[in-house]
Order: sequence, then C-alpha cells, then structure tokens
Amino acid sequence: MAFGQRGVVRALVVGAAAAVLLVAWTSRSSGARLHGASAASASATAFRVRDTAGTHGLVSVSGVGGRTVRGVGASASTSGGHGNASSHVQLTHVSLYKGLIRASSVKVDASANGNGGGAGGKISHLVVAGESKGSPTSRHTYDLGGYGRMVVLDRSGNGIAGIRATLTRDYLGIPAGSSVVVAYASAVAHNAVTSAPSVTSAAPSQPRASTPNGGAQTQSSSGGGGGRSAPSSGPPPLPRRVPPAVRLLDTKRGFTFPVYGPHNYTDTFGAFRADTGFHEGNDIFAAAGTPVVAVTAGTLNRVGTLRISGNRLWVKSRKGDCFFFAHLSAFATDARSGLHVKAGQVVGFVGSTGDAEKTPPHLHFEVHPGCGPAVDPYPFLRAWEGRRDVPAAAWLVRYGREYGVRPGQLVQLKDFLAGG
Repeated sequence: MAFGQRGVVRALVVGAAAAVLLVAWTSRSSGARLHGASAASASATAFRVRDTAGTHGLVSVSGVGGRTVRGVGASASTSGGHGNASSHVQLTHVSLYKGLIRASSVKVDASANGNGGGAGGKISHLVVAGESKGSPTSRHTYDLGGYGRMVVLDRSGNGIAGIRATLTRDYLGIPAGSSVVVAYASAVAHNAVTSAPSVTSAAPSQPRASTPNGGAQTQSSSGGGGGRSAPSSGPPPLPRRVPPAVRLLDTKRGFTFPVYGPHNYTDTFGAFRADTGFHEGNDIFAAAGTPVVAVTAGTLNRVGTLRISGNRLWVKSRKGDCFFFAHLSAFATDARSGLHVKAGQVVGFVGSTGDAEKTPPHLHFEVHPGCGPAVDPYPFLRAWEGRRDVPAAAWLVRYGREYGVRPGQLVQLKDFLAGG
C-alpha cells in the first residue's frame, strides 16, 4: 500500500521481547514551534538477501559506529553535531531462481548528511531468462520470461534495492509467489538542532495521494514503495527550513498484538508486489473471522473498502502514530471513522478481501510513525507478541456479555472514490 508522508525514520531493534525504539522525524504544519533542542542523528542499514527464509547478511548501525560483513558495510557518525551515514553492498556471481536471473555483480550504496542524501548502484552483465540486459545503472523493470517480474536499482525512501523479484508462476520446482530482495542499502542523517525557533511558514508541499487523514502523498518514480520520494540532494532552499522536532516512540507499554487467536507471520516488508511495487507491511495469517484488535488507544480513520486493500481502516494513536489494517472480512459492529478505541478493542475480523481474494485469510498490517512513511512492522509485532502490557483478552471487557462480536457492514461502495 502507498500511504507515505515526508519523514525520516531510524529504527533500533534490540530483540523480540525487548523494547523497540523508533526515532521519527514528524512533519509540522505552518505556525508550529519546536520545543527544545535535539542531538544529531545518523543510522545506516544494509543486507545481502531477504527472502521467505528471512534476512541474510544484515548490518545496521545507529549513532556512532561501523560494521562490515562479507561485502556488506554500514557506518554512522554524529561528530561535532553533524550527522553522517553511509552503507554499501557488493555481491559477485549472483544467480537467482536456478539461473533465471544472473549477474556478474550487484553493487548498491547510500549516503546521507545534514543536507540530504542519495543512493545508486550498478548491475553488471545482467542476464534475464537467457537474454543479456547489459549493465544497468538506473531503475529498470524486466519480465522473467513469463514466470515473474523484476525491478533493478529500485530507490525507495532513503534506500535502494539492487534486485527485487517475484515469481508469478512455478519455475523448476520453485513455487509461484516466491520473492527475493538482493543487495539493499539505506542511510539517514540529520544535524543537531541547538535552538527553538518558530516556523512561520512551510515550503510548498508536493501533490500527495490519500493518507489516513485524507491528505495526499507523492508518487515515486519507482512505481511503488509507498509513494516515497527520493531524498533531496544539495543545500536546502533559502530561507533555511528548520528541521522538525524529534519525537520518541516507545512501544514498551500500551500496545498489543493486532490478531487475537492462533496466527503465523514472517518479515516480508520490502518484498516486491506487482500491484503496489513494494510490500509496506507484514501479513499475519489466521483463520477467517479471527478478531482483529486495535494495537493501541486512539481513533479509527477511513473505515471503508478499496479495490486493493479491501475492507480497511486506520488507527491513529493519541501520540500521532498511524497503524493500517487491510483485507478484513468485516468490521466490528460499531466500527466507524472517528470512533475512539482502546488497545485490545475489536475493530474487525481477518479475511481475504481486496486483492487478497485468492490468498489464505490474513491481516495486512502496517506501522507509520508520525503518520509518515511505513517502517518494517516485524520488530514491533515480535515485541508486542512477547509481552502482555495489554491483557490478551482486553477486548472481552467491551464485549464480555455477548456470545461473540458481531460483524458490521462489509462494504461502503462510495468509498471506492475516496482513495487511500
């Protein structure tokens, strides 16, 4: 799904049952003020391969430090109040799907400082389904001989993926739906803010597609990836714009897992998608009709249905973070836009609506800190799954006198025109 806004996100994963902290740079409207100073920040992430088995060769640094593992490296620095970050991946003799995709080398790199950032790469001697495609140095899309689709050097947000590929048909025993990301690098950095000036006016925003609050978001040249536009390079325009305030999102308390009942899921964030280009969430598989609950206290937004997401809704927390739920079989009886909900309150039920009609029932779930670009929800889900800050049966407090939560209406046809 594509529901991004301007923002830069730094994530630190410290374990499945440990705290997950995310620093989010949230946008502010005209006339907003900054409250207090903020330190410089820098983070970089890179990995060799992400497939259905997980992420391999992952290197990630935040603040100050550097790591290099077998062709994968990342470094970050905040010296002197200036944020700087970089990451790179270089692989040789790449072969995917039993030789359906081959390249002599895949190279990507990303860098960022207080003025912006950039990313680039090169695929050397690329061969797809037996045909030579040369050595691309910019984004290209290829058909895999009728067996799938591939995008190379796909920039999204602050990162770049060397290869994203998905099979749409079985190939030499490899099942349709198998997807892989090869060579990914990203970097984010901001300088310190030492004063608290007022923002009297905001620079003109770019056209945007719909967001949970009815706004819009820019469409990236990648044709997907949540509409994230590439980070700007070069100095900022004059008069100098003040970086927005830093806010800490602490998920250690007040959150709960979104599916109530037996379930399973893997980290598929960033996987290629033919319709949206980039998978911005994780799919949590469960039996059809399994209750879906609000992960935190907040307000429901954009409760309705769309062709791709099917029955969907947003939960906006009291602190201004957004969580997206899609492919619901139905909504809870009282679910409506503007409804205030508590963590653990049933808002819908697992299903296969929208473009998921031919897939097993599941919840598509996204995390948007500051209601900005999506970040990988997997570490959040693992942390919430391992804790019980909100009782697992909290929804029974609301529905305890009923034999079961009754589904509400399934479709509001007019919402097809609403976007988002």
